[in-house]
Amino acid sequence: MLPARRDTRRPARPPSAVTLWRAGWVIVMLVGIGAGLWWTARQPQAHERSQASRPGQGVVRVTPGVGRPPASVLPKSGGRPTPGDPRAVTKPEPSSVGRVAIIFDDAGANLEQLEPILALGRSVTVAVLPGLPASRAVSERAAAAGLEVLLHLPLEAEETDRRLGPGGVTTAMTDEEITAVVRAGLADVPGAVGINGHMGSKATADRRVMAAVLAVVRERGLFFVDSRTTTRTVALPVARDLGVPAVERTVFLDNEDDPAYIGGQIQQLLQAARTRGWAIGIGHAQRMTAEVLRQFLPEFDRAGIVLVPVSALIHSR
Repeated sequence: MLPARRDTRRPARPPSAVTLWRAGWVIVMLVGIGAGLWWTARQPQAHERSQASRPGQGVVRVTPGVGRPPASVLPKSGGRPTPGDPRAVTKPEPSSVGRVAIIFDDAGANLEQLEPILALGRSVTVAVLPGLPASRAVSERAAAAGLEVLLHLPLEAEETDRRLGPGGVTTAMTDEEITAVVRAGLADVPGAVGINGHMGSKATADRRVMAAVLAVVRERGLFFVDSRTTTRTVALPVARDLGVPAVERTVFLDNEDDPAYIGGQIQQLLQAARTRGWAIGIGHAQRMTAEVLRQFLPEFDRAGIVLVPVSALIHSR
């Protein structure tokens, strides 16, 4: 009888720490390569989503226009900046967190109202009413100081007791009458690179009226800022249909002419700029807004938020 064969195989040893360490690194490398391939594949979609948060597209609700700024706001080649030329004002630094445009409405009554705005020394925008004693002088003074100027076009309000003032557009006007009024307003505000509305809760909700107004904006190569005095406004959709560059305001700064109230609204403006990278505030030349804003300038600087002309938020990128 043969003796039983002995099992000479060695018992399996548990993997050493070195083996486990090497296997772990292989897994990490494979996961990293896979993640890199996934991230590369999704970049076009991510880029499209990021574009939707920029002025000109999507939730920012800015119409794209025709891809270039109007001729009236394009820098001239060489020489010193001309009035209304974007090079005459501070451009955002590459390290800026956000950009804010502030429009001072209702200018044009006198030159004195312009002084606190000029004293800011920042790139703000002045919207001048037509047909006032100092409309032309205020426009020329602001443009000469390097500030952007808009025609602050009076547009009919829902409230019948609100006086429209000279150079206003009503819903009862024909298209031809509206065209003539808008052209006359632009003649009263020399150097205007765009138009924004004064009042307008009734007119901006009327597609025909806004089409007539924006046809002149397109004819002159300008842009439009919707103050959004009504949620029923159709200004941006009509502008989009006509290929007119347009944008809407974010915050009204001085519905109450009170420093504490204005300061709170400026804080909202700053927060909006931090959140989405841009914001547009509207105040008034005859109120305390410029003085209050001046006190907040260090906070803008600390936050890395730059004041820019409103056209920079329409024609950026």
